[in-house]
Amino acid sequence: MHSVLTSDQFLKSSNADQRAALPELSVVLAAWNEGGNIKPLIERLKAAFEALHITSEIIVVDGGSTDSTCAEAEQAGARCLLQRRIGYGGAVREGFLAARGDYVLTLDCDLSHPPELFPELWKVRNEADVIIGSRFVKGGASQAPFLRKILSEILNFTFSTLLQVPIKDSSSGYRLYRRRVLQPENYTRENFNILQEVLVKAYADGFSVKEVPLQYEERAAGASHVSLVKFCLSYLPTLYRLWILRNSTNSADYDRRAYFSRHFLQRYWQRARYSIVREFSVRDGLAADVGCGSSKIIEDAPEAIALDLEMHKLRFLKGRNRRRVRADCAALPFQSASLQQLVVSQVLQSVPRSADVFRELNRVLVSGGNLVVSVPDSRRIQWRIIGFLYHRLLPNVYSAGEETSYGRRELIDLCAEHGFRVAKYRYICGAELILKLTKVENLE
Repeated sequence: MHSVLTSDQFLKSSNADQRAALPELSVVLAAWNEGGNIKPLIERLKAAFEALHITSEIIVVDGGSTDSTCAEAEQAGARCLLQRRIGYGGAVREGFLAARGDYVLTLDCDLSHPPELFPELWKVRNEADVIIGSRFVKGGASQAPFLRKILSEILNFTFSTLLQVPIKDSSSGYRLYRRRVLQPENYTRENFNILQEVLVKAYADGFSVKEVPLQYEERAAGASHVSLVKFCLSYLPTLYRLWILRNSTNSADYDRRAYFSRHFLQRYWQRARYSIVREFSVRDGLAADVGCGSSKIIEDAPEAIALDLEMHKLRFLKGRNRRRVRADCAALPFQSASLQQLVVSQVLQSVPRSADVFRELNRVLVSGGNLVVSVPDSRRIQWRIIGFLYHRLLPNVYSAGEETSYGRRELIDLCAEHGFRVAKYRYICGAELILKLTKVENLE
């Protein structure tokens, strides 16, 4: 006789035992009528963990099996939870909520994902936040039936291309996650499309992804539970929602992607700003880009300090910029007179007008230091027209009415009040103002 708990009951029982050491690794297996597969899978996984001296827990989320799935899972040493949410996506979310390890492994229960690949994923765990067993990278392969294989290739190519994610196998469920990547309370997909939702949201949140070759095999026993028609149709709304996310400023790599955008106006604008800011910048001395986002400006200045309030933007810059700081522009975490240059591009219009910001910029710059500022000149008709077009063509990118407005004369006067003199200025299409300023006096 075996006992099956709900995920809530499991969490309560786990929290009650505070003395138990947390495992390094949690395995989440979504199962439904996998008798004959689940026990050898768990045994092979445990053998791999023991060889690597990894402490682990194995959580089987059972979708109401009518065979021996739960009995076999518990005999092999796993914990079986009774699924309450709908579909494969619901099972995965419940497993994530129950997982306690620093890493979370998912794979199929039908032995199509060989457990012996796990050491390869574990070996490169420090190279990315999500490691994927991929059928479509060099060295990977699939033994799936021809139609399923072709549909899978089309699906993955479509998601990769339209969402601009550098991942060849977004539908593979063989994954090793850092637990901090997972946000199960924010996932909404009920079917296999949760795989794309988890992955794309992680990438949009600035987490890194790496693929290792997977030799996908046909299931060892039983019949596939996937309906190809329902499988394909369920992905259309998911693709649309993720496309909205990827093309919004909430994506960690938005600024960089805008530089390479397919939209002519957006691409031109980003490159014009990049060129002028680079022209106005000095080449010597310690510099910081305040509110840097993920722009090419900071990416091409690897020795500069990347400062932003949004953690996912800074996370995306890992590997590109060595110095990254999370802070508010009204409270800069630098010593007085410690920087030779500051870049404040497309920031001032996004924060409330405050003298604190300008005082901080003055405080941290050395006398004679260089300040580059860019803002929309909202007093000009050019910006009003272009803002209207942006709102129509790229509604998820730009929203008029949310900005603190500045005109050229008032911004120059405001900078002068806080110890800065204008050296030169330029416009992009007569709409965005870029100032080069010099600090001429201390306000302290």
